[in-house]
Amino acid sequence: MNPLAYNLARSPQVDRLRFALRAALLLLLALLLGVLAVTNLAGRSGRDRREVEEAGVSRRRLQALADESGRLRREIAAWKKSRGGQLAQANSLIERKSFSFVSRLDFLEKASSPGIRVRSLTLENKSGARIRMAITARTLPELFALYKKLASYELAIASETQTQDEYLVSLSFRMPDEGI
Repeated sequence: MNPLAYNLARSPQVDRLRFALRAALLLLLALLLGVLAVTNLAGRSGRDRREVEEAGVSRRRLQALADESGRLRREIAAWKKSRGGQLAQANSLIERKSFSFVSRLDFLEKASSPGIRVRSLTLENKSGARIRMAITARTLPELFALYKKLASYELAIASETQTQDEYLVSLSFRMPDEGI
């Protein structure tokens, strides 16, 4: 092993060129980091300012919607107050009505196929009444398709006769009352 020898009497010489380059490099790095920090803060403050502006716009829109909602509620309350008796009377009529002829006719139209003709129809104006009708069908499959659709409605076939080109049927069924 070689011994190390230090001469403490002599002062070491600093290479000035290397020192200047290293100092300049450190200074440039410090300036670069400073510029990056300033641009980052400037961009962040710009984003923060935009977010604050957008929040303000959203807050103003929300307040406008709340004001409009309050105005509409007051208007509805005033309308109910001025027309309360008429509204209560109309609601009581709607509650008393238990079924609709139109909805029953619409059901019959949907249940029957194009080959089925309704010759007579009897609807009673009371709850749970049976619907009686006389129909003609061109083919047996069309007639059976109608039977299948009406089977869950207490279908009762009163008579069924066949002529040369069609089937004549008298039937009745009970539709449940629907609320309107």
